[in-house]
Amino acid sequence: MKLLFVAYGGGHMKLLHQIAKELILKPGIEIKIIALTTAYLDVKKFYNSEILKRPMDYKMLFEDELEYIKLYGEKLLAENHNSSSGLSEENSLFYLGMSFYDLVVKYGEDEAFRIYNEKKRHAFLPVRSMKRIIDDEAPDLVITTTSPKCELASLLASKDLGIPTMQIIDLFGDNFPIPFADHIVVLNEAVKQKLESRVGENSKVHALGQPVFDYTISMVEKVDRGTIRNKLSIRSETPVILFSPSRYLIYNEDKSVARELDHSSVNEPVFNIFKRLRQKYDFRVIVRPHPNDKADKFSDYIDGEDFIKLYKDKELSLYEAISVSDLVVAFNSTIMIESTLCEKVAFPFNYDCDQKYLWPELKEKPFVYSRDFKQLEENLSNILQSKGFENKIDGFYNRGAVAKIIELFNNI
Repeated sequence: MKLLFVAYGGGHMKLLHQIAKELILKPGIEIKIIALTTAYLDVKKFYNSEILKRPMDYKMLFEDELEYIKLYGEKLLAENHNSSSGLSEENSLFYLGMSFYDLVVKYGEDEAFRIYNEKKRHAFLPVRSMKRIIDDEAPDLVITTTSPKCELASLLASKDLGIPTMQIIDLFGDNFPIPFADHIVVLNEAVKQKLESRVGENSKVHALGQPVFDYTISMVEKVDRGTIRNKLSIRSETPVILFSPSRYLIYNEDKSVARELDHSSVNEPVFNIFKRLRQKYDFRVIVRPHPNDKADKFSDYIDGEDFIKLYKDKELSLYEAISVSDLVVAFNSTIMIESTLCEKVAFPFNYDCDQKYLWPELKEKPFVYSRDFKQLEENLSNILQSKGFENKIDGFYNRGAVAKIIELFNNI
């Protein structure tokens, strides 16, 4: 059996990696992994070049289009390539050019640029290109998560090719489009019941858990919280808020991306909340941007504020950041669930009460949801005043996802 994993970005790659690494030595199973953007960097030390691939490794399939791929890749490179990410310009150029050229083929150049200028990389859906790659690999099953770009394109391409598919849902199934793979793996029975009423008749939903959550819990348990706090010069009794800024998107009614907000319109109000609360309470703030994000864009918010510290991924791991924190603030990041499963108090928030929040589970217990910035400040203030930092989770999640998913492979 040949399995093809396709992952966009480090978070999704970590999820699929938990499964793939267990399959390498299993007899009768061949695996290939297509790692998109920084997903490659996160796992390159675990796999050889026969297993782990990047889009540019398939450039021999695009000889008739390399001129256009290079042309458009060069046009988009400056805006999209982060040299500090560790990803080479050559890799970024090929991915960007391949994805954008699919837009050009479908819509024409002028309309492709109009769509891109409105949605940026969320405009990418290179079904045509991924179909070439998947057809060349000829797998028995294609496994992805929920990324709306190349992962979604891979699912659509596989459907066109008649290849069975599987999606492993990272959150609560409130994705655009509605998951449609032949097999859909979800967090728990509540998500399964919700999705079963939405998916098509050809999709089977399985409540098997989420591999990266199991891994995160185990890794956080291994961290010596006291040692890391000492390293960061944080006293054991001082509350710590972990802020995980992300990209802030405006959605259409069908949950597709309409546009992206300027980060300052959301980040600045959150930092202002921290500064006001600091006048009343003693606490520290750890800012941990997404590894793909440019950390220097947050420097203006923390300049002169000794209680706020910015740490890049290499300076403070996700597991260390969760371990030393008591409260976690984010818009809709997966870190909300990860930190909650590690018994932290998570504060998902909306930046505009008139903008629909598309993750209803994050609006309920055990999460502390805020409909706008005013309520976020009130909720944080209440917790800091009461020192209610413990968050016991019972019955929300069961471990063992990887073994359950591998057993599912055996039954497909």
